[in-house]
Amino acid sequence: MPRPDRSLVPPPSQPRLLDELVDPLHWERVEWVARRWGVDPLDAAIGLGLITPETMIDRLARRIGAGVIRPEATLRIAADPSDWRALRERGWVAIDRPVGGMAVLVAPDGATAERLAAGRVAIAGGALPLVLATPAAFSTLLRRWAEPVWVEEAVTGLARRDPQASAADRGLMRRTAAGLGLCLAGLCAALALAPPPFALAAGAAVGVLVVLWSVIRLSASAIHPRPLPRHALSDAELPRYTVLCPLHREAAVVPALLAALAALDYPRAKLSILLLVEADDPETRAAIAACAPDPAVQVVVLPPEGPRTKPKALMLGLALADGDHVVVYDAEDRPGPGQLREAAETFAAADERLGCLQAPLTIVDAPGLLSRFFAAEYEALFRVLLPALARWNWPLPLGGTSNHFRRSALVAAGGWDPYNVTEDADLGFRLARHGFATGTITTPTREEPPATLAGWLGQRARWFKGWMQTLAVLARRPLRLRRELGIGGCLALGATLAGSLLAAPVHLVALVALTAGWALQGPPPWLGAAALVFAAGYGGSLVFLAAGLVRGGRSGLLPWLPLLPVVWLAMGLAALMALRQLWSRPFHWEKTAHGGIVWPEDRPAAGLATPGEQEVLERVRVLTEVALASRRHQPRDVAAALRRHAARLRQSEASPSMVAGLEAMARDLGGSASRASPSIERG
Repeated sequence: MPRPDRSLVPPPSQPRLLDELVDPLHWERVEWVARRWGVDPLDAAIGLGLITPETMIDRLARRIGAGVIRPEATLRIAADPSDWRALRERGWVAIDRPVGGMAVLVAPDGATAERLAAGRVAIAGGALPLVLATPAAFSTLLRRWAEPVWVEEAVTGLARRDPQASAADRGLMRRTAAGLGLCLAGLCAALALAPPPFALAAGAAVGVLVVLWSVIRLSASAIHPRPLPRHALSDAELPRYTVLCPLHREAAVVPALLAALAALDYPRAKLSILLLVEADDPETRAAIAACAPDPAVQVVVLPPEGPRTKPKALMLGLALADGDHVVVYDAEDRPGPGQLREAAETFAAADERLGCLQAPLTIVDAPGLLSRFFAAEYEALFRVLLPALARWNWPLPLGGTSNHFRRSALVAAGGWDPYNVTEDADLGFRLARHGFATGTITTPTREEPPATLAGWLGQRARWFKGWMQTLAVLARRPLRLRRELGIGGCLALGATLAGSLLAAPVHLVALVALTAGWALQGPPPWLGAAALVFAAGYGGSLVFLAAGLVRGGRSGLLPWLPLLPVVWLAMGLAALMALRQLWSRPFHWEKTAHGGIVWPEDRPAAGLATPGEQEVLERVRVLTEVALASRRHQPRDVAAALRRHAARLRQSEASPSMVAGLEAMARDLGGSASRASPSIERG
């Protein structure tokens, strides 16, 4: 939220604005929640959904005789558009109205609104009349006014500041595609047609890469993850958090996403959720509007200029992020309720060098071979490899979602590259090159796999293309890369991006060459050596995947692992598709459709709240307010009673919606029964 200069506002001398806006029945609860969250009571009332920012601004305007400006208005602002972010942070700006002349537009938060309500205020030493807007409307008005500056910085900022760090060079992408294509064609010809010594040399080179790739994965499988220390924080001590959710053609999954975000165990007054929606996507905006309002949610409509990619959307959103920490969630994500709190407490226990935390991603059960292997890959990556790399203090190629950042570290590293279609992997290594470490946390985010073969191939081709882009960028200055990443960082690069990228097409090319050579010349003399290389690759991958499934509690998928060679053939096809796209459409974002998987909790058997259950929950809520207003019961006691009732309902196998409703009320009043595990550092 913008924060106006409060030193210019006198202390309150009139009745509180809160008393006019909130029913007396809720006063006790609002005051208690405000103390617990460490915010102004008006901000607590907005966070609890008892009032809206628009209601607050309208009442304040009537109190002080000010005008109100809505976000759809057109303004003439007396300032330089390049200063729009500083003006947004300041929270006020001089404007020139068509009727009425000069005025000062102010976007107060709750505390500032209360102080403004006490009497008229001269802002910036002038006597201009005041005009009010909500912080969200103020942000919308400013970014519309400064849209060319906002877009240019998001799209070209990284390439302008550090051209060697951006994948925007189309010529580099074409040279990379041509070079990789020639290498694969040469390998195929050497294995299939070259004399035995040359074929053996080519096979040996492949064998060395496969063995190194397998050794690192096997080593990671032998390392048990060690949770990072946490410093327990009260709600008042928690930092402000910004959630960035880029959405494009995601109307089908918006309700589930917003429900998951509403369940986050974090003070709503300290949470800013930015839904980043493309201008030509009215369906997604309509789906958002159809959902229950959330005081923490703001819809940001993105301009169409620049590449149509997720990282461009994230860079546009980063310019609007006010939180001390920033997290990215995808449309199909359902993060665990305690994930933000775990990340905040982990950051609090570490120094500023810890710039990023990766939460594990787990795939919901879905039918089909590729869906099951998708789940196995994610369990192995997020339960085995990434925690091991973090424990070895090596760089991590981030997952595309559930990355938690210190905003200062994210900005220092340059943010996301709008031209890289695997912006996550690229950013993970760029953070390391800027001296920041990346760790892992344990609260998972659940995702759905691609629902069709075409969707799986398109997504996998985008991953391969992005890894090629990232390797091309990193290889521009190899000596500098070695100096900034160190030996361990270069090994991590080989074990993740380079190894995964080469494994799929090399596996396919080797099989094609073996088949062609056998058909043309009979069994090759290096057949035995080739069998050993295949065995090392298959064996290392099977152990790696099995370790991930066991750690993730997904042992039921183990019988599918012997079909790994079939999946690798499909990956090889996706890698060849990526090679072609890198040449012809290097910045094209292959959109993955979501909403084609039925989640277990969304099936009719899981049940939704019936009208009768909703009525019961509303009666409980009213009784809770009455108990608090009587001042005979402390909020923590009422919360404890609600938790006891929820526990009894759970044991009696009552409706999950009833249990969830009672637990949400208890969380609003007194938090969860125990927010800190024994491993949390008490401080």
